[in-house]
Amino acid sequence: MHLAWHVTRKILLFVFLAIAVAVIVWWRNDRSEFNQQTSSSSQSAIQVKTTPTQTSFSKKQYSVNDPTSIWAVVNKGRVLPSDYIPANLTSPSIDLSDSSAADNMHLQASASAALEKLVTAAKADGLKLMLVSGYRSYATQSSVYSGYVSSSGQAFADSTSARAGHSEHQTGLAADLGALNGLCQLEKCFGDTPEGKWLATNAYKYGFIIRYQKNKTALTGYDYEPWHLRYVGGELAAEINKTDQTLEQFFDLPSYTGYPANGYQLKAGN
Repeated sequence: MHLAWHVTRKILLFVFLAIAVAVIVWWRNDRSEFNQQTSSSSQSAIQVKTTPTQTSFSKKQYSVNDPTSIWAVVNKGRVLPSDYIPANLTSPSIDLSDSSAADNMHLQASASAALEKLVTAAKADGLKLMLVSGYRSYATQSSVYSGYVSSSGQAFADSTSARAGHSEHQTGLAADLGALNGLCQLEKCFGDTPEGKWLATNAYKYGFIIRYQKNKTALTGYDYEPWHLRYVGGELAAEINKTDQTLEQFFDLPSYTGYPANGYQLKAGN
């Protein structure tokens, strides 16, 4: 009896030890797997946090050759069709230099809406701007150019006014702005007024660029016009503001200081 009990005790002790060892092995394996999962999750989280989102500006978003495009590039070597009239012309709800019914008090709808926001922002900063001239038809631009030729000669006209078909105003995306008080209206000194300085600093925030910049006549073909804004949309305006380039430079297009015999014809669908 005593011997049997002694053997039973040894068997029970062996079973207990075996169970204990099994439990310890299981616990260690489980902890190891947990630590590996935690480490893997942590590394994945770190990778997600440190991987930057790469974005690049595409110069192919809109055409520069289609007159209906907000990126259409018009200059002395790039010509609009004589019958081109932009769609959705509307008069912006801002101060105007003429009746809202006048053709040149209109812009393409997208440019008009953006101009309203720009003028509202300027007003919040204590500055009052008005639209001096917006859309001009081919016929109107021909009359404007001829007037400059008659009054000041062709050389002067070509430095300050576009010939018919070569004016950004025909796109409905260009706006000549001025101070409501009329100070330096359509004159270079406008760039030194509070309104002109504000536009130079802030116009891009609303999708506009100063199209004919200072000291870039050789690239644009026109004298400095701090009042002439061109709507190109927020993305492109921000890029132009960063690079300080003309549209010709930015899109790697030829620059023209004069009118070539055979200019490039902009065409819808191009």
